[in-house]
Amino acid sequence: MLFRILSLLFLFSRIFCMSQNKTLDDDSLKKDLQNDLIPQPYYFSSGDDAETNLNEQDASSLLQSSRDVFVQFASFQFGAARYRMRGYSPENQTVMMNGINLANLENGVSSWSSWGGLNDVTRYTESRFGIVANRFSFSGPGGYINIDSKASSFKKGTRLSYGNANRIFKHRLMVTHSSGLLKNGWALTISASARWGDGLQIQGTYLQSKSFYISVDKRITKKHLFSLTSFVAPVEKGLSSSATKEVYEISDSHFYNSVWGYQNGVVRNSSVSKSTKPTLIASHYYTPSQNKRLQTSLFYSFGKSSRSGLNFNNAANPRPDYYKYLPSYAYLNHDTLLGDQVLQNWQQDVNVRQVNWDKLVAANQVNLYTLPNEVGQTNTSETRARYILENSVEQLNTGGFNLIYNERRDNVYISAGLNGTFQKTNKFKTIEDLLGASFWIDVDQFASNLGVDPSIEQNDLDHPNKKIVQGDKFGYNYLLNVNKAEAWAQAEYSAKKLDFYGGFSFSKTAIWRNGLVANGKFPTSSKGESQKLNFTNYGLKAGLMYKLNGRNFISSNLEILTRSPEAANIFISPKVRNDVVDNLQNEEVVSADVTYMAKYPNLKLRFSLYSTQLNHQTWLRTYWNDEYNNTVNLIMTGVNQKHQGIELGLDKTIFTSHSIQLAFAFSQSFYSNQPKLQAWQDNNNVSLYSNRRVYLNNYRLGNSPQVVSGLGYKYTGKKFWFVGMNINYIDQIYIEPNPDRRTEEAASKFQTNEKELAAMITAQEKLPAYYYINLNSGKSFRIAKKYNLNFNFSINNLLNNTNIMTSGYEQLRWSQEQLAKFPNKYSYMNGISYMLLLNFSF
Repeated sequence: MLFRILSLLFLFSRIFCMSQNKTLDDDSLKKDLQNDLIPQPYYFSSGDDAETNLNEQDASSLLQSSRDVFVQFASFQFGAARYRMRGYSPENQTVMMNGINLANLENGVSSWSSWGGLNDVTRYTESRFGIVANRFSFSGPGGYINIDSKASSFKKGTRLSYGNANRIFKHRLMVTHSSGLLKNGWALTISASARWGDGLQIQGTYLQSKSFYISVDKRITKKHLFSLTSFVAPVEKGLSSSATKEVYEISDSHFYNSVWGYQNGVVRNSSVSKSTKPTLIASHYYTPSQNKRLQTSLFYSFGKSSRSGLNFNNAANPRPDYYKYLPSYAYLNHDTLLGDQVLQNWQQDVNVRQVNWDKLVAANQVNLYTLPNEVGQTNTSETRARYILENSVEQLNTGGFNLIYNERRDNVYISAGLNGTFQKTNKFKTIEDLLGASFWIDVDQFASNLGVDPSIEQNDLDHPNKKIVQGDKFGYNYLLNVNKAEAWAQAEYSAKKLDFYGGFSFSKTAIWRNGLVANGKFPTSSKGESQKLNFTNYGLKAGLMYKLNGRNFISSNLEILTRSPEAANIFISPKVRNDVVDNLQNEEVVSADVTYMAKYPNLKLRFSLYSTQLNHQTWLRTYWNDEYNNTVNLIMTGVNQKHQGIELGLDKTIFTSHSIQLAFAFSQSFYSNQPKLQAWQDNNNVSLYSNRRVYLNNYRLGNSPQVVSGLGYKYTGKKFWFVGMNINYIDQIYIEPNPDRRTEEAASKFQTNEKELAAMITAQEKLPAYYYINLNSGKSFRIAKKYNLNFNFSINNLLNNTNIMTSGYEQLRWSQEQLAKFPNKYSYMNGISYMLLLNFSF
């Protein structure tokens, strides 16, 4: 009897969490329950915890739900510390909407900004971290997130929301309405939001964002449901920069931002990102019986993203923190008098320490210029730009199909899928602002020393010395194509004492470049299609859970997979030629974990050990090199990384209203081999060097702190209010190393008695440990038994500690003779910040 009661409670909680069909009669409600194939429990990123019969839950779902204490800390408490769970980069986690993988095929990363601001329609997600069974796709060691965007998944009602903060935005407005699933089988959900405001802590930053969403469902019969979802989230964001310690000190602020300045007395940011990518998803759900379902989907996304920046020709660098403009540069050259003067100017003149827009415009307006093919003509009005604001643009077209089949056969749950995706990205530059000039000439000023033939300078051989005006494409223009097809399958078995799952995937990927203009430096390899690079990959994973009793569990998971190298890292100089990096290999992932979990009414605990090996990665970075007076592409091949450590999450309820939470992770994320390094000038097809051994073995990754811990307390009142406090401690934060400084060539100049000098080049900096305190509170009101009013208020970094360095990196540009010439750059945590959210639903 107890088993049946708990099973019914599970079904009720399932209905409540999915918020389905509030307007249908009982018979229709039963039909919709059949379409959910019951009994896999779902866990959401917000809303009540779906407590179910412990003996019926599958292992990985129970262990890795978004209600997991450690996952909650990682998401909401450690985010300000730039923490990444287990040190994984984003491509190791699959992000889906209605089972469709939303990742960019170039790098495997899903851009949350594509649906940013649509909190009401994306907050109910199934989230499972780690190596887990996945009934929608074959996911990697970081698990998956699946957003259910179907209109019929939302309960009937309207929700109004307002947010006020001093974080990424100042104001947020949002409205959402859902009809619920009506008796005629239709369901409609719409949502819109706007976020805006200037950066209150980092000057020059701002956010302007709008978001729109619409979903329409139509149930034809109990076996057929059609769903159409569309959303778009145009966003414009003024960015900030990292800086050296010297710059922070002489500007007297840890929030110094070098990319803004005054133009006609108004703040203007030179580094602005914009993105608009509409997405359309059409799905058909066929449920021939209670235990079978086939989902067929088509999807398409298009639009573009861009990032602006200053460019210059035959003129001084416009960046105010350029190393030659700093006091240290004069001091290194033993010119104390000049260094003192530069320091005084930095501290007293805002136009020295920030971008001087008016000066750039003035320089353009006096630069009268006659084109080489117009010799003999007198130019009295047109001016050639010395400075411009340009946009690096990516215009995206991606789409495909997705099939997912699910079936339950007694104690076995079978999932299988087939998907195909294409992605075509057009990459080019445009003029955003000529800054008072008449035109810009489409030539490479740094190529003039490569030969006597003047055509070598031309960025477009078919249009030499082309005048570029606002909105025109210039510099480079090419397509990057990625096509991928995948088949996968998975089986789950559940018994009284043991749960097991196993799955596999098989995929084919094709990648190629198509140059749209002929470049003078590479006349034969810049235009037209490159060779098509084909990669075949597989994945295997399995998991086992042993149920010690109804409250204690032990599980183990193993995953082995391969994947193609990132498309963005395949070509030596993708902007200007088709040449491919040598020795490309599929990446290899081998990951395993072991977990103990206990779940009692007043206690939840998870303790995990994990180890993940990532092999044969390709690494490409571009930087400016003074010695060659050009950009240099630095490429590492055969890069191996190791991620290993422990995670602990504990939630203990005391006297009903009080709870204590604890989260702790100790990890080691490091390079685990000696990869090979090569370097190429962007405007030259002769390698600067190749096959250099990089002694990176045991150097730590700099993408995340490797020790995090948090202690939380929460009090829940009787009349729907709560208050909580969290103390978080962060340690083992490493600077990302420059591989060129870990080669034999970098340290060979030093003698055995110069170990300290060599150590300055090869040692890896570790940032100081720190702690910070966060507060949160909330209150809910039920009005007239049909209205809900909710308040939520949070404060981060309560002690307003502005000296916390969260991350840093070594500059790729460096000097063997004067290491202090290009010191490390850092980023600091914001000071005290708050967020107030008000929600009214009816």
